[in-house]
Amino acid sequence: MKERLGLLGISRYLVAACATLVLADSAVAGRGVPIPNPAEMHRVMGEAKAGALQQQRGRQTATLTALIIDQGGFDATYYNLNLRVDEISKLIYGKVSMRARARVNGFQFPTLNFTNGLTTDSVQSFDSPVVWSHASGFLNITLASVYNTGDEFEVTVFYHGHPPEGGFQGFAFGTHGSPAVPIISTLSEPYLAQSWWPCKDTPSDKADSTDVSVRVNSSFYAVSNGVLRDSIGNGDGTTTYVWHEQYPITTYLVSLAISNYARFDRWYHYGADSMPVRFYSYPEKLSSAIASWPITVDQIAFYATTFGEYPFLEEKYGMVHFNWGGAMEHQTVTSATSSSFGFDQYLVCHELSHQWWGDMITCRNWNHIWMNEGFASYAEALWAEHLGGTTGYRNYMTSMSYYSSGRIYIDDTTSVANIFSSRVYDKGAWVLHMMRGIIGDAAFFATLRAYYDDPRYKWKDVVTEEFRDLAESISGVNLHDFFDDWIYGYYYPQYFHSFVSESKPGGGYRVYVHLRQAQATNPQVFRMPVEIKVEGLVGVSQTYRVSNTQREQDYVFDFSAAPALISIDPNNWILDQSFSETYPLTLFTDTLLQGTQYTSYHDSLIAKGGTLPYQFTVAGGILPDGLSLNAATGVISGTPTGSSTVALTLGVWDDGHIHYSEKSMNISINPAPFLLGDEDGDGIVDVFDVIFLIDYVFSGGPAPTPASLADVDHNCAATVFDVIYIIDYVFSGGPAPLLGCLP
Repeated sequence: MKERLGLLGISRYLVAACATLVLADSAVAGRGVPIPNPAEMHRVMGEAKAGALQQQRGRQTATLTALIIDQGGFDATYYNLNLRVDEISKLIYGKVSMRARARVNGFQFPTLNFTNGLTTDSVQSFDSPVVWSHASGFLNITLASVYNTGDEFEVTVFYHGHPPEGGFQGFAFGTHGSPAVPIISTLSEPYLAQSWWPCKDTPSDKADSTDVSVRVNSSFYAVSNGVLRDSIGNGDGTTTYVWHEQYPITTYLVSLAISNYARFDRWYHYGADSMPVRFYSYPEKLSSAIASWPITVDQIAFYATTFGEYPFLEEKYGMVHFNWGGAMEHQTVTSATSSSFGFDQYLVCHELSHQWWGDMITCRNWNHIWMNEGFASYAEALWAEHLGGTTGYRNYMTSMSYYSSGRIYIDDTTSVANIFSSRVYDKGAWVLHMMRGIIGDAAFFATLRAYYDDPRYKWKDVVTEEFRDLAESISGVNLHDFFDDWIYGYYYPQYFHSFVSESKPGGGYRVYVHLRQAQATNPQVFRMPVEIKVEGLVGVSQTYRVSNTQREQDYVFDFSAAPALISIDPNNWILDQSFSETYPLTLFTDTLLQGTQYTSYHDSLIAKGGTLPYQFTVAGGILPDGLSLNAATGVISGTPTGSSTVALTLGVWDDGHIHYSEKSMNISINPAPFLLGDEDGDGIVDVFDVIFLIDYVFSGGPAPTPASLADVDHNCAATVFDVIYIIDYVFSGGPAPLLGCLP
């Protein structure tokens, strides 16, 4: 793939590259200046995108309403932006054509988002004027014809003016260097494309392709998405740069950056082919850029291996300086600040990884922005793992720990500060880290590669649940509870843990662990696997993985040595806080054995903690008939005479009734597999059972099964009195047979 440059453009690059430059940020060297920590980097990046956009909050609300009400009838399929930018008057003159497809029958009234700060001069459809109105941030168009589902139509808007500054601003005029040189650039995320060109301004509406032609002062160079198809000298001191983006692109990723850039190139080699990696630096920052940005090539190769091939191979990847303080993942050409922050390798890889997660696959709406930013932040941690192994990875994740309020799903998307909160960057990255811990490395990376390659998502838009379902299908693990708790819940689990132990006959120890979640926020229980590490006095340790789905839960482990301490989540797989506490009096038993009617039953309640002796009690419900609880030992025993499932609340007091613990549980008594008095086992009690019992008692015939069936009068022997008893029952309506007590 090649780019064509006009002779003037080539010569300007050569001059700029050969100039003697002053390195303003002398600390920048090697592969980038370490930033204070990733969480701070994400805060700065989020604030840079949000800027002063909280002004015109009501305007943003109106825009969102329009997206739902007015714009669902069509899909934009292609945009052609033809702009003239005057850096002296700070005006733009635009002609924007949109091709679109009707989604409903009888469609005639497309509405585009377009700021009132720019003046609409005229609107055409297929070169003929149409009726339009421009008010309240919307360009309402009446087409000359009516279109049905699948029909294509076209509109072209002619406009001019100074893009609005302050508040809702996405197109900025500024300067850099000394003496000052103009820099004109865009940052359209989330609602700002409409502040400099008319469009359907929602992330879910991706055009199949775009063309951007921009006419600028010939001392400048204009950078945009995709491939530079031409640069045309106009003979009047201006040059027109023509860029084409052949891949699907959402409106907020369409970009411009215009200044006296110095360009240098590297190449990403894949197979037998290569792709240009182009860097557009302020001339005064060129040394810093040359020292720091080329690591991008290694990062492309790493992410291509990890996620799937770089998505825009037929075009390029690039980086360009712009006006804002952070960076922005414009498709195929990231814009970055010229401060040392803009050269940090982790900022570089964050924006690069957006080419996969955010650009190729885009969140359907801003409620799910974590699908962009959380993924890119997690990609930083993967780069840290690539450089520093497991230790580097875990340290990086720790530095992104997020313990503040709010949930990852953004409820109020009219607040730009809300959309770009640190929680979508940091806590969003933790969701992926925790999911990796739950499903394991093989399934996790298989999920990312499947997500990249699945035609349901590639070049399209997604919501959280689609990614969740894909991860479930790959891993075989149900992740509904996990995503419900972490994407739609608040805060994080606060674990309090304690343990007691006892020696086992024959050696080793039994360790009883009590784990409770103490957070007062929702969810009250984060439902997920938890690792519990037991460490012994003699230096041995073992880590156990348990399912934690209750507010308070107990676990028992067999351990080889006397335990000295335990720790929760020792490998830092969960965004949590944990604290030790004194082991409480705990009724450890949480399930009871099932029993069988007419069969001896025996189960024991186990309690730990507190002070002996214990006193066990039935605090709620009634034990099945025939069973009783020994208050001193906790043994439930007897012979149940009925069959049912009953709900019980069982409790235990320690000495002096100072501490108490209880649990609710069920006890099920299954029906007996036999009928009392049915000596021959045919399912009824009749004369043949009398004959069977006579044969057994007097002639040494076969015993019934079980033998206690022969003791129908319950005198603990099979005698003539049992024969008389069953004869009386069968022939005279006497008392029903009883369960015998033969051994």
